Amino acid sequence: MQLQGKRVTVFGLNRSGIAAAKLLRSFGAAVAVTDTRSREELSAEIATFNECSKLSKTRTANSESLDAYNPYRTYFGGHPLECIENTDFIVVSPGVPLDIPILGEARTKNLPILAELEIAASLCLAPIVAITGTKGKSTTTLLTAAILRADGRFPNVCVAGNIGVPLSAEVQNLTNQDIVVVEASSFQLESTVTFHPKISVVLNLSRDHLDRHGTMSAYREAKQKISSNQTAADWIVLNDSDVSVKDFAASTAAEAVYFTDKGVPEDLSFSGTFKEVSGIFAQQNEARERICNLEDIPLPGAHNVQNVLAAIAVGQIFGVAGAKIQKALQCFDRSHPALSHAFELVRTLEGVRFINDSKATNVAAVKAALESLVDSQVLLIMGGYDKGNDYTPLRGIVQTRVKGAVMLGEYTQQIEKTLANATDMMKAKTMAEAVRVAYKHAAPGDVVLLSPANASFDMYTDYKARGADFKAAVDAL
Repeated sequence: MQLQGKRVTVFGLNRSGIAAAKLLRSFGAAVAVTDTRSREELSAEIATFNECSKLSKTRTANSESLDAYNPYRTYFGGHPLECIENTDFIVVSPGVPLDIPILGEARTKNLPILAELEIAASLCLAPIVAITGTKGKSTTTLLTAAILRADGRFPNVCVAGNIGVPLSAEVQNLTNQDIVVVEASSFQLESTVTFHPKISVVLNLSRDHLDRHGTMSAYREAKQKISSNQTAADWIVLNDSDVSVKDFAASTAAEAVYFTDKGVPEDLSFSGTFKEVSGIFAQQNEARERICNLEDIPLPGAHNVQNVLAAIAVGQIFGVAGAKIQKALQCFDRSHPALSHAFELVRTLEGVRFINDSKATNVAAVKAALESLVDSQVLLIMGGYDKGNDYTPLRGIVQTRVKGAVMLGEYTQQIEKTLANATDMMKAKTMAEAVRVAYKHAAPGDVVLLSPANASFDMYTDYKARGADFKAAVDAL
């Protein structure tokens, strides 16, 4: 992408927006940044921006004239029409909805609207492994990076994207000898045009983020952009156990490799990885190789088996030896912040286990968590900001596994309606109350599980703050 002399407006002064603005500027673009939040609300972000760009003056939608020596134009407190005037194209941070009026105005002017991921990838020299799905993205990204590092062939195996470090912040540190594993959300993918990973991975697909995408069809379309530009020289790794994901093979030219946790594939032409009773295997050209034992899987929960299978499939494509893959799994570092609040054991008190699964912000993640607790009855804490969920898939497993459900948050009516008579329903106004109520109804051997199926924005800044509140409430018992 040629950026020298281009005029670009970046929407959203968050981590991705800041990283994109810096990257664009370093390649010679004239950059403007706009955000609906005020200067005061953005004080931390502005401090980060100033530290790198030495931005001497800022500008609000109603501000005075701009410092002629300021390398950036900035607009705080709104998106005035001026922010898209004399602009060649627009870059949107993942958190910026694409249906806001100013972007509609930009479309009438035929201005390209591109994702931060699109810009970063177009400047990235290293091959990209891109991982998406409704759940399990962060875990699979870290597992994949660990396996590729164990191989020893790549000077730098970088992790970036939705996992917390924007790709824009890393691309200038990468060469064509390195490799980057990118966690790609639907928000990041929906504004990509030429994004072209060497390997794409689609873990699963279920109802989520319909408050943003509107329909399941639109959500799926955003996810499919991960592979739409791939060629026959590329690969796509797909969940053979998820029909909606398996269909992605028909819409890309990439060579399909599969993974399944449903036992030995009946199809001898199956290429990929599978789980059976005695361990994890890889298969290619009808030849099978045992990779590891189930005990080598470094993370608890049946859902993590699929994440491991997907990561191993990527390792197999790159030719990583089975012994090195097994070693990578055995030595996997579970301390990464992205693994916090994901089926995390907090404490065992008088025989009751407390599990923090605050990162479970959709129905599929809750179902996966409950499926992993096969030998326990569960006191389930649910609720939060509803993103357009359908809770019907939970009815069966709630009836058999959930001893009682505590509703917490502003939007619980739909959950209560859907799960009516499936289990005992209780309510709480605070996390501390929810934990106390759940513990009161628990017996030794039971699990108190925070797995909300919703975003946290009704009560918290993010799922991390919600999980931290759960852990504090558990520790206070």
